[in-house]
Amino acid sequence: MNLTCHKCGFTAGYLEFAYLCKNGCPACGESELRQCPACGTRCVFSRAESLEDEQARMKELSMNLAAITRADGPDLIQEARHLVSMLHDMNMRWNSDALNTFLLAKQKELFF
Repeated sequence: MNLTCHKCGFTAGYLEFAYLCKNGCPACGESELRQCPACGTRCVFSRAESLEDEQARMKELSMNLAAITRADGPDLIQEARHLVSMLHDMNMRWNSDALNTFLLAKQKELFF
């Protein structure tokens, strides 16, 4: 999901805009305050917009992680650690038991 700064027009993925805080409530339509990496302007974005593509991204990252084995070199093991961290953070929002089980099994497999 790309976001666009309302002041300078900079467009990038929502993860490139620094997260500052949440606004509103889940029942009323939660939004996030994020900071533009180009000009520093604080921009409000709908939470629903930022999560639109996250499920597909989680699947892509999970497939990348599944392809890494213990026999791979230290660079790929480090990449696996990064993927586990990213997926764990994403799963804090989604609360998927299947993803949690996968992450725990992959960590045991790679000896984290």
